[in-house]
This record gives sequence, structure tokens and C-alpha cells, in this order.
Amino acid sequence: MNAMATEVREDLDACPYCDARTDVCKASVTSLKIGALVRVNRCNSENYDNCALFLAKCLRRKWQYSYGF
Repeated sequence: MNAMATEVREDLDACPYCDARTDVCKASVTSLKIGALVRVNRCNSENYDNCALFLAKCLRRKWQYSYGF
């Protein structure tokens, strides 16, 4: 499975990489399971852009597009 392949959620007030059904953060390279507290405080709120995993995913995508991978 491609580590960069993710489904983007339509809810703009929540992280597009959060999968609430399986508690998996799709922004993580290792498909990290996140706890309920993290999901409520970061993933399901407007604060998701302050999450280290989300920011790392954005940087990886920017690097990928910059270098043509």
C-alpha cells in the first residue's frame, strides 16, 4: 500500500487524515493509532493544523511535489 495514498474527508472542521472508525491517523507514516483524547482535542476540531503528524504530512507532500516523486 502506498504510504501517501489517503482519503480526504469533506468535513472542514476536522482533520482530513483522521479515520474515526478505526482510530488511525492517516497522516502518520506508520498508521499510528490515536487515542480518544487526541482525536477530540486535535483531529475533530479546528486545531488539527497544530498537530505534529498533520504538519509532517504537509511537509512530506510539499517535498514530494517539489522534487517530482
